[in-house]
Amino acid sequence: MIKLFLKTLAYITFSLALLACGSSKDKEEESTYSEAYLQFYNGSATSALTYLREVDGQALGSAVYGDATSLLTVESGEMALKFYRQDTDNKEILIEEMQSTLKKGEKSLMILSGSGSAQNVAEHKFVREELSAEFRLFSSSVIEGDSRYDLYLADEGDTFSEAHKLNTLAYQDFSEVNYWGATSADNFKLGSYVVYLTLPGQTEPVFQSAPIAFSFTTEYVLLLRATAGANSGNIEVDVVANSSTVTTYSDVNESAQYRIYNSLPSGASLHVTLDGSGNNSSTLDVAAKTLSDFTDMNFGNYRLSAELVSDASISFNNNFVTLNQGTSKAIILYQNANNELKSLAFNESTLPQSFQFQVEVVNLLAEFSSLELYFVRAGETLDNAKYVISALNFAKSKSITLPDDTYEILALVTSNGTQLLLDRSEQVEFEQGKNHIISIEKDDTSVSGYKIRILN
Repeated sequence: MIKLFLKTLAYITFSLALLACGSSKDKEEESTYSEAYLQFYNGSATSALTYLREVDGQALGSAVYGDATSLLTVESGEMALKFYRQDTDNKEILIEEMQSTLKKGEKSLMILSGSGSAQNVAEHKFVREELSAEFRLFSSSVIEGDSRYDLYLADEGDTFSEAHKLNTLAYQDFSEVNYWGATSADNFKLGSYVVYLTLPGQTEPVFQSAPIAFSFTTEYVLLLRATAGANSGNIEVDVVANSSTVTTYSDVNESAQYRIYNSLPSGASLHVTLDGSGNNSSTLDVAAKTLSDFTDMNFGNYRLSAELVSDASISFNNNFVTLNQGTSKAIILYQNANNELKSLAFNESTLPQSFQFQVEVVNLLAEFSSLELYFVRAGETLDNAKYVISALNFAKSKSITLPDDTYEILALVTSNGTQLLLDRSEQVEFEQGKNHIISIEKDDTSVSGYKIRILN
């Protein structure tokens, strides 16, 4: 009787254990990620807008340099992928095709890096996990060449001496990094951290980020890349999560730069000063119809003053300019309808100027409150030109992205229903690697009295 009772009790206990295990397993399966996931990040410093799609299927997204697609939920299995850019006729220029094996619960992060014919896509896979009040952290570098950096992380408010070394990164490295404290599975506690970079084995930071808030229980990737555009060659850190929003961090101690265009008539040189706090100031003379070279400045807020060298009564002294870390600012000096000296400013593009150009256009014609600019390619007319800037108001700027091609540029205004031609350029090819500004302004040497000027 006792043996029977014990056997029955053992059977019941074993059955309950099986049920408990089954219940736990079911719960685990419900809580884990049950789909396959795909995301693309563009880390090629000479790239154009780059597209991702299935070879024989649908478009999956696109990204410019330093940007990413949203996280895509896809079916598990084999998928043939194509990465490409488009030329001026919207024809596909293949960068790479690859076969990917997509698995349930796994994320595939595709990273484009390299330049020119050396562009390539690397696939990095990791299993997604259910997290609680923690996040996982991965790191990678798309900085070409032999540069290597020690990656440190510190809690917000801690100094570099209190930071923790996570790993050493070289070009195209990719790895998960572990938290230095006691957490589950070496994951990081949610919160704000500061990224430091040093040269390998050194103790002097070459990069320090502002505090980065890691607020979600998910996977983050820190990507080191070089800046492009007007202020190229510096280091930035991109934070890629499971969305299309990439947050970029410059070095908190990085300088800024600016350049000035004097649009006044021939002979009207300007004396220009930027005054900041402490000893941060800069003074230069800019000849008429001249774009100055870039001047490096500490980041900060500045008072901009300018006066005509030959007549100090034509001046201003209280304009305000902000120069942020790692940015390049263009300052345009012009006269309004009352011949008063004025300025307008804008940040110049930080994107590569190679297969595509981000061109900034300014209207400096006080007598025309709005004008149109047409970029006409071979085989096009004014009526079917694809690239047009419309309703460009006086003393305003607009940006346009133009593929690498040859253009005739026409500036027009509409008066009483009739289009009037102000000026037309010769055939223009934009210079690789340079930021361009186009100004429409008065010019006594032009037949119409107006001129399209292309500055770089």
